[in-house]
Amino acid sequence: MKHILIALAALWILVQITSLIGLLNNPAGVTPLTHLTEPPAVRLTDPYRNAYFFLLGLASSAALDPGKVGYEIWVEARETSDGRRFDYDRPERLDLQVSLPLGQAFPIWDAEDPINAFRDKGSPVKTWTSPHGLLLERYDHCLEMSFEDRGFGQRATPRFAETMLAHRLYIADGFSRSTAAGLDRLTKELAFWRMVLREATTPDMTVAAQFVVQDDAKLISRIVSRPVIDKALLATALQLMVPLTSSEYSLRWPIRHQLAVAGREVQSRSAPPKDSPISSNPQRDWLIATTHLPDNAFTKIEHPRPPSFLGRSLGSREMDEMYAGYYEAITKASGTGEGSLPTLRQISGNVHRGFLEGLVNPAPVEPDWNIFRHQLMETDARLRLASLQIQLRRPSGTTAVPTRLAEVGSQYFDPFTGLPMLWSQTQQKIYSVGKDRLDDGADASFDIAAPALIGLSSKNSTGKDAQL
Repeated sequence: MKHILIALAALWILVQITSLIGLLNNPAGVTPLTHLTEPPAVRLTDPYRNAYFFLLGLASSAALDPGKVGYEIWVEARETSDGRRFDYDRPERLDLQVSLPLGQAFPIWDAEDPINAFRDKGSPVKTWTSPHGLLLERYDHCLEMSFEDRGFGQRATPRFAETMLAHRLYIADGFSRSTAAGLDRLTKELAFWRMVLREATTPDMTVAAQFVVQDDAKLISRIVSRPVIDKALLATALQLMVPLTSSEYSLRWPIRHQLAVAGREVQSRSAPPKDSPISSNPQRDWLIATTHLPDNAFTKIEHPRPPSFLGRSLGSREMDEMYAGYYEAITKASGTGEGSLPTLRQISGNVHRGFLEGLVNPAPVEPDWNIFRHQLMETDARLRLASLQIQLRRPSGTTAVPTRLAEVGSQYFDPFTGLPMLWSQTQQKIYSVGKDRLDDGADASFDIAAPALIGLSSKNSTGKDAQL
């Protein structure tokens, strides 16, 4: 009996060693994930006509071409830091830099009555726009350019501080001149940033684009909350506040970007220590703080590095197949605009792993893309709420607001629930339940709310404003 047990133990060890040898001999680059790491085709062959590079060099000296500077920054990143860092420290690359946080740089943006605040005689709009004239001129030119995100497969984050300030000053300066000028600029800007949202291949650019779109939606929401407002403004604003499309929702390329970054670092074994200078990312830190992302948002979407033994990867084909199926599933789900993304367990169940692999990698790590998914859903909710604010101002024979919210159609329903937006009679607000999917009565700390002026039929109201 003793000899039988010894033989069985020896056989088990042999099987595990064979499994380990199989893992170590797994050819690099030949995995079920390989096709997911292939970069998108390059369409804009002239870098100086690509708004991506222009944005990288937006804050450069007046004597320099932003597009050329941005392209040089991008090329240097590939050659000197393996795509981990854009070097803005060289002379003249940040002559137009903005050092203050966005909220402090232009606080009047959040005024309850934006148009009047922008036009007030004591308004600081001119005070802010005058020293940033070149920045605004460049930003206006950038909005006319085509865009192709060339950050795919690189960790480097563009500097967005000047871009975001220019965005707010550009719109505020337009409305300070006239309503028509402000709306023209909003139309131009939203067209550009929604194009960026569709074309973004990196999480950073996706976050930046959705932030501008949501920022403009919030502005429109505050503008259309005024008791008296021009009908032409309402009509134009309604055309601008269009819900996000499936292509704007899709996380296909940002997901593949993360895989490409992980694959490159595994093959080159070049991932820097967390405390090394190159691993710090002040541009991403700024983006996280400005867009109110969780501090660990980008860490949570990292594709897990496979365990290793003697410098060789222990990642099995079964694990790769599991992750490939998972990424394909969440990519498909991200384009629907409905609900949270499926979990790794829902897609793959329990994957079989060898004993040795299980020792060094006890459980599969699940990248959490719902953080970015929820940001897009909040942006969509803001667009839908702003549109509903305008639609509810119109006279209607139906007096029950919940009924009207249900009759507008599913394209204006709450993206977090798939049900009509909610109405708070006491607060006179319409609202989305937000990512926690709990009805908190339009509490702005948890729900996404917007004030609503309800237009009644002429039989129910004789006031002029009720007809707007």
